[in-house]
Amino acid sequence: MTLRRPAIDDILDISATYGLDLTEAEVAELKPLVDGVIAGYDLMDQYPDPLRAVTPAVRIPGARPEPEDDPLNGIVRNCSVKAYPEVKKGPLSGKSIGVKDTICVAGLPMTCASRLLYDYTSDIDATVVKRVLEAGGHITAVLNTDDFAFSGGGHTSAYGPGRNPVDPAHVPGGSSNGSATAPATGQVDIALGGDQGGSIRIPASFSGVVGHKPTHGLVPYTGIVGFDQTIDHIGPMAKRVEDVALLLGVIAGVDDTAIDPRQPSSIEVPDYAAALTGKVKGLKIAVVKEGFETPEAMKPVNKAVKAAAKQLEGLGAKVKEVSIPLHRRVVPLWNCIAIEGGLDSFYHGHTAYQHKGYYNPRLISAMMRAVRTNAGDFSPTAKLGAVVGHYMRQQYHGAFYARAQNMARVLTAAYDKVLAEADLLLMPTTPQTAHSMPASPEKDRVEHISQALNMVANTAAFDLSGHPSVSVPVNGVDGLPVGLMLTGRRFDDATVLRVAHAYQQAG
Repeated sequence: MTLRRPAIDDILDISATYGLDLTEAEVAELKPLVDGVIAGYDLMDQYPDPLRAVTPAVRIPGARPEPEDDPLNGIVRNCSVKAYPEVKKGPLSGKSIGVKDTICVAGLPMTCASRLLYDYTSDIDATVVKRVLEAGGHITAVLNTDDFAFSGGGHTSAYGPGRNPVDPAHVPGGSSNGSATAPATGQVDIALGGDQGGSIRIPASFSGVVGHKPTHGLVPYTGIVGFDQTIDHIGPMAKRVEDVALLLGVIAGVDDTAIDPRQPSSIEVPDYAAALTGKVKGLKIAVVKEGFETPEAMKPVNKAVKAAAKQLEGLGAKVKEVSIPLHRRVVPLWNCIAIEGGLDSFYHGHTAYQHKGYYNPRLISAMMRAVRTNAGDFSPTAKLGAVVGHYMRQQYHGAFYARAQNMARVLTAAYDKVLAEADLLLMPTTPQTAHSMPASPEKDRVEHISQALNMVANTAAFDLSGHPSVSVPVNGVDGLPVGLMLTGRRFDDATVLRVAHAYQQAG
């Protein structure tokens, strides 16, 4: 016998918790039957776990840099991970790559910038890591993020807040804050960020780099800490569109090592780098009116983005304003899905039952133990989400999550209707420029929390819909960067990047 058997009191507690109303007689009869079923788990416990192949590589975990060596606090850990034997020549040869601290790299700690996973070290490579190494990439840094990626500010990490590369008195944007600041400052050439509500594009906008959220399912998510399978994305960030396209070409395509339930059975992967022709003549670009009318909208940001639209028109694109009234519903829809879906993920070990994809037993166990013993170490923003999520599930039993998922399909259809006539949608990435660094939660908890998710009105739309979406810098406002967001048809990432590249080249 290897597994503990439930005591009578354990069964009574389960009965009370889940409303089974078991009598003492029923419990007495069930006890040996339960023990018998668990005997099958004893057998299961003796079987070896099927192992995920780990890419042969030289792996040096390294250490956290000193503050003077990383003043923007973008790096959680310096490291050196290179394929062995070394790839003679690959598309990423000579490129240094940083990975967000939600991506598994075998032999390296992976903490999600949270104290809850402080001691967790991965024993697998995420599929994107395998592909980076096989393409000759050199992983040199694990990058800072908001605590469990639940913020768009970049200021909630257990390692301390990230800082904006243009003005360190401001936030860099999140949750992939290190994935923006590391390439912005040359600490890495290209970074991998994650995006569930804008967490690639928000820091790209605030920090003045390029960030691409690929089509949902284009890039395998296997081996990456998830939020909700319907909104999970991983994608590249860099100074230049060329580097973003280069990395996307390496990591895109159906998972060849495990099934990812987010992906279709087949995906055609074009040469994204070759698609950067600089030509936009004749392309139809729809300027989404509601994207400029969010409650947080700043007039100078709108002006800068509309000037960028004019510039694309000058390059030969056909630019026309359109109205998509359902765009105004994005924030409440996303809140329902991200909060309840994220809570379900947090409290089930960052996984979901009932799919055929890869499961990570060690991560599941580490996370489920952590939330039982150390949930008090969640960031204030994550605690807010946990309170709302638990309450809504207890009182309304998942009905609003279900309604939001159904409404998201209606929202997606509204974007698709416009994209049937236009090639791209255009709007500001974030309605505002980066805000000043908020107070610590000890000084002003309300300010700390309120500035974590007040910039997602445009970006979250395309996590809900799955369309490819890029943020590229435009002329800034008062010395702070502004992002232009271009969004295209699903799996037409090449056109999205082509127009972003043409704009960046012309600028």
